[in-house]
Amino acid sequence: MPEMKRYSREELLPLSKEFSGQIFIDLGCGERKKQGYIGVDIFNAGGVDVLFDLSHGLPFEDNIIDGVYSNFFFEHVPNTIYLFQEVYRVCKHGATVEFCVPHYQSFTQYKDPTHKAIIPLEMVRYFSDEKWYGSDYGINTNFKVINVQYAYLPPFRTLTSKWLFPLWPITYPIVLFARRFLWNVVHSMTIKLKVIK
Repeated sequence: MPEMKRYSREELLPLSKEFSGQIFIDLGCGERKKQGYIGVDIFNAGGVDVLFDLSHGLPFEDNIIDGVYSNFFFEHVPNTIYLFQEVYRVCKHGATVEFCVPHYQSFTQYKDPTHKAIIPLEMVRYFSDEKWYGSDYGINTNFKVINVQYAYLPPFRTLTSKWLFPLWPITYPIVLFARRFLWNVVHSMTIKLKVIK
């Protein structure tokens, strides 16, 4: 099998004109590429700049990417460990990785037959350098969770709305309990990570 072409920083900079000297990619963008990002996908859709097949790795040299965005792509990849390793490999120290995935207790996760992985927030801990029982799998990545946003479904969306903020001491424990133990409370979550090298 021929070796996959790996794009250099110099080759990608002309495609990333909006971020003077920085390179941001949108993994699995399809036709919905994030404004100013380099679109990366296996299918040659309208917003795609770079075609790739993740089974052969990301088509970029090491330590050249400043940021990664992905909207409902990670759950389509059968090898989650390899995906995170590849994202880590191509990112520079301090790069941000932001991705949205279906919540693991949402009907959205299970209705799509092309979904290959379930990615709960707790799994991301395996991709950090934290030392704990069960952390010795040799994954060799180090991501730090910066932020997590949950997209709640009705009626729980109402309980998290700003106009109910005065009742937050009452509604917050209800929402936390529901999110953890009930189905179809959260549609999806957006996780933002920082790359530590």
